[in-house]
Amino acid sequence: MLKKSFFILLITFALGNFAFADQKDKWSISIGQFDVNDTIDSSELRLELLYGNNFYENNYGLKPFIGAMLNGDSGKYAYTGLRKDFIVSKKWNFTPSFAAGYYDRGDSKDLGYNLEFRSQIEFSYEMGENRIGFNLNHISNASLGDTNPGTESATVSLIRSF
Repeated sequence: MLKKSFFILLITFALGNFAFADQKDKWSISIGQFDVNDTIDSSELRLELLYGNNFYENNYGLKPFIGAMLNGDSGKYAYTGLRKDFIVSKKWNFTPSFAAGYYDRGDSKDLGYNLEFRSQIEFSYEMGENRIGFNLNHISNASLGDTNPGTESATVSLIRSF
């Protein structure tokens, strides 16, 4: 089911009209591996809406995003947060982000609490009119729960404007 969903979303992105602009909203679809630092890892699929406008017209370039993650063991994570784009070169961008959200473990790893925080770094490369991103993130409950095992994910993202 996860492979079929990813294939349908990938075709939708591939057939779409790719045109990037700094202030345009973007979709990001990611696929990769959940819990890469443990022996109980699974696939991960993420869909995010990246807003193009700054958060409350601040001067810091912080932009909001919302997203949802599903892993191969039926773990689900819905989140929202802020990100900041740094232009590294003509083709490369670096984007750190921070989010908070609700985690439902399903049959996946027990992260110790439903409120979880995600910190992520992304390096993205512009390829013509679209971008591909390489992401590494950490999800943790910041010791709000009795246990806080945390988890890391590694994904590849396709990013396009709409």
